[in-house]
Amino acid sequence: MSEPLVVFDGACGFCRATVTRLARARRRRLTGRFMPYQAVDLALYGLTEQDARERMWLVHGGRRHGGAQAFAAWFATGGPPARLMGRILTLPGVRHSADAIYGLIARNRHHIPGPWEHTCAI
Repeated sequence: MSEPLVVFDGACGFCRATVTRLARARRRRLTGRFMPYQAVDLALYGLTEQDARERMWLVHGGRRHGGAQAFAAWFATGGPPARLMGRILTLPGVRHSADAIYGLIARNRHHIPGPWEHTCAI
């Protein structure tokens, strides 16, 4: 089976920093290829540019997971602590909260202070 593909907004500094930080965290042992949506043929994965602008996606084994559930699916590829976190993110009450928090952050990511300020095109 091929590696998961993590599709994120490459024009957003916050998004790049988040994906890079998680990918480098050795203890999580997350697997996958990381591609900004601007460099991906989104139609191959059943995604639109609007989908990709609104949330991160993980595509693996013919399935797509967006937003907080993309993180849950990505964590499921890692070591035991990451897999546990992935499972927790899919629990009914937690899933709803995680989706709401992800949506809030995604809509306001260009206002979040940090070294990536003023790099988000949205």
